[in-house]
Amino acid sequence: MSIRIGIVGLQSVYWPEAFANCIEQIPNAELIACSDLGYDHDTIKISLGRSPAEYATHHNLKLYNDPLEMINSEHLDAVCICAKHTEIVDLVELVSSTGVGIYIAKPMATNIESADRIVKAVRNNGLIATSGTTERFDGSIREAYQRFKSGVIGDLISIRALHQHGSIIGFPEGDWYWNKEQGGPELSLVWYAGDIVRWFAGAEVTRVYAEYDNYLSKGSPFMDNGKIILRFENKVIGSIDIYFSVMGWRFPSYEVELMGTKGAIRTQQNVYEGMVFTKDSISSFYRIQNNNLLDEMKHWVQCCIDKTDPELKIEDARNVIELCLACLKSSETKAPVILR
Repeated sequence: MSIRIGIVGLQSVYWPEAFANCIEQIPNAELIACSDLGYDHDTIKISLGRSPAEYATHHNLKLYNDPLEMINSEHLDAVCICAKHTEIVDLVELVSSTGVGIYIAKPMATNIESADRIVKAVRNNGLIATSGTTERFDGSIREAYQRFKSGVIGDLISIRALHQHGSIIGFPEGDWYWNKEQGGPELSLVWYAGDIVRWFAGAEVTRVYAEYDNYLSKGSPFMDNGKIILRFENKVIGSIDIYFSVMGWRFPSYEVELMGTKGAIRTQQNVYEGMVFTKDSISSFYRIQNNNLLDEMKHWVQCCIDKTDPELKIEDARNVIELCLACLKSSETKAPVILR
């Protein structure tokens, strides 16, 4: 079985091309059409780097303005939504009545009310939906997770996650990402590490403290370095490092370090092995060199076919947004934020 997919929204530096490139590599998926939402083509070109017509021609797609017309005319089974972060909630609600599966470019919301509306739209209409990308599908992190779940380091005591992702100068002048209301790295980067620490901890965060500042990003309204301390419901302690001021370094890259009652695991995205430390030995495991987004989208496509929830349920995405917003609030108030 193959599913027919469309792309909703083209005003994005990364996502339209990334989605198209991935879907074209998935055997049981076919990319059919795209919708520019009726936005000014010159404005879209600032972010996308080409006009909607050029994009559609390049990927051999039919171009629509109205996403509902696209879905109904092309009998689509699923859509990928990529747009300004503040606009995604309206787009999810708009297409949800059609019953299509939805993959939402992260972060799916800039406030918890919008995130809750997305969850409601998905569940009320029985949709298969997720948001990404996440780090869950990185080869080394998945291998570390499997070893952790096998009990090799015992019960988790603490976890540290790092995510660095270049710098804001990767976005062209005039792109909407520079607008404060779109959330910036506090949402789009804390997203990755925030989900990973929740995944490993197997519990929700109860308390957050964050320190942010802008050190090297002239003209940016956002932080470019930050540190976060977390406490989970099951007493696990977590920390997150976010770097968004890195020039000329491969990006993104990330690290995860787990401390357990019987040992430790440490892995990095930018090296070829992870390490397991126990009282009996020190051993290494080699990472799978994979495309995170491609593997995650393959998983989502199969979930759409099988009518099963993706690994990252839409409620998980909502809770990661909640964590990101708590970090932002803590950095502004210079005080811990209690979530539960």
